[in-house]
Order: sequence, then C-alpha cells, then structure tokens
Amino acid sequence: MPEMQHKPQKPSPVPLLTFLAVILAAILFMVWAYLSGTLPWQPPPENGEPQVSWLVKEPETAETPETGAKEEAKLHLTPGEVSPSPAEPDECLQTADKILLFFEHLDGQNYVRDYGLNEATIDHFTGIINKLIANPPVVVRETDDLFAILKNMAHFFRVLGPRDILLIKDVLMHERELIEPTMALFYRWSKIVGRCDNKDIKIELPLAGLYEYAGYFLHTLGGQSYLFRRELFFRTLIRYYSILVIDRANSVDANRYGIDIRYTLDALIEEIQGNSFLENREEYLENLIRLQEAYQAQYGSRNADHTMQAQAMLSGAPL
Repeated sequence: MPEMQHKPQKPSPVPLLTFLAVILAAILFMVWAYLSGTLPWQPPPENGEPQVSWLVKEPETAETPETGAKEEAKLHLTPGEVSPSPAEPDECLQTADKILLFFEHLDGQNYVRDYGLNEATIDHFTGIINKLIANPPVVVRETDDLFAILKNMAHFFRVLGPRDILLIKDVLMHERELIEPTMALFYRWSKIVGRCDNKDIKIELPLAGLYEYAGYFLHTLGGQSYLFRRELFFRTLIRYYSILVIDRANSVDANRYGIDIRYTLDALIEEIQGNSFLENREEYLENLIRLQEAYQAQYGSRNADHTMQAQAMLSGAPL
C-alpha cells in the first residue's frame, strides 16, 4: 500500500497577532505616559494643579489685564488638600455655596431619585429640619411617664414618618465619606446664619431648637436608646456636636434645663482617644479638652458632684 502523504500544516497566525497586539499596546502606553508627563525621565511639572477638598469653591483663573474678565468659579466634590487662598473668602457666601453643592450632589444620585421627590433635595430637607424644630422631644421629667419614654424612643419615626426615615438612612449609608465634613458645615452655618443675608439658603438652625435635641441625645433614655442603635462613627459625632451646642447655650445663659456636660465630656474624650476612625480626630480632642479644662476650672471635678447628678437624673429634675 502506498504510504499516506501528510501535507505540512500552515503555522497559526495567533502568536503573530498576539505579538503585534502587545507591541501596539506598549506604543500606546508610551505615548500616553509621555503626554501625561509620567515617564521616569520626565521632570515633574513646576506648577501642577492643586488638589481641592470636598465642597471647595475655587476660581479657575484670576482677572487678567488683557481681557479684564474672570472665569466662572467651579465647585468641586474631590477629596484632597486645599492650596492656601490669597484672600479670605466671605464666610457666609462660602458656607452657603458648600451647602448648595451638597444638595446638588444629592439631586444627582439615583438612590435619591428613586424616592420620587417632587422638589429639590434642599427644599425637602429644609422641610424635614423645620418639622424636627417644630416638634422637639421630651428632655426633662421623661421618666415620670412610661408613654413619654416610648414616644422619645420613636421620636424621629413619629415626626418624620417611614419614608423620610428611609431617605435619611440611605443618605447616611451612601454618603458616609461626606457625613463628617457635612456635619461640620451645618454646625458652622448654625453659628453664622443669623448674620448672613443669603436668600438662597432657607435652612434655619436656631440655638433653641438645637439645644432641645442636644439635651435629648445627652440627657434622656430615648435619646440614649437612639444613639446606641447607631454605629460608633455616627454616635460619636452626634455626641460631639451636642456638647458644643450645650456649651453655646451655657455661654449665652440659655441652658434652661441645667444640663451638665462634664460627664459626657470626659467619656467622649476617652472614647475618641481610643479610636482613629474620625478624619478630624485631633481637632475634636483639642476642642473637647479645652472645654474640659474650662469647666473643671469653673465648677471643679465631676467626681464631687456624681451623687447629686445621679439623683437629679433619676428624679427628672433640672440639673
């Protein structure tokens, strides 16, 4: 029988195509690296664009003598450091811009759109704030009535309803990285809003209303129950700003319930010292220790009044 002749197989083009693809990718990478200035032998740019922090209004260019025109300022939502500004910006305008930008950010989020709000988020949350201020919780003599304790434990649900509660929880969950600077922003607004004429921001945060909620969180069973249902990150921030609000009330003789914050001060300082999850941890500790020293100098150590404080809380009488 004649032997079967085998035809030589043609080489596969796959290795050649793979080699060409690798070469092409390498060339494209070199071109991109050259244009972006990231090649190892390229010197770094002398005047790179500085990073800007969350919610910072930064003008692109200054006024030039040739054109006499200014570029429109841009608002950023990029984390990072802020380059020092040559001029001190107007505090009211800057704070109002940041508040507006935060709510514009929420307007663009799909999870917020799913709620089908019929208004801008800034208007909706202004309504939420107004509801809470108009319906404060019980702060004193809470333990006189079991029903009062139960109402306090469900305070936010009763005032706002399930839909807004879920909306707030979604914002806290999705915007966790923005919560800390946003709380600082709103606290600052509460201090300066009385002398600001900006009509675009209708959010009012009166000290009297904030005082009721600070007392609720620090001085009631319902408020403590609410805080312990929150994670440590939120619980610490709420207690921190509640202390600042009570201190502001003390400074203008408006602590009408006589709430003593020395005990919470000591506990919160120890709590923050033992944790590093807060971005502005050192600033918080500095403020709290300053307050602690001031109250100790004025009223003495908290240990001397421990028994009287406990008895006053049990009786529900003002401290």
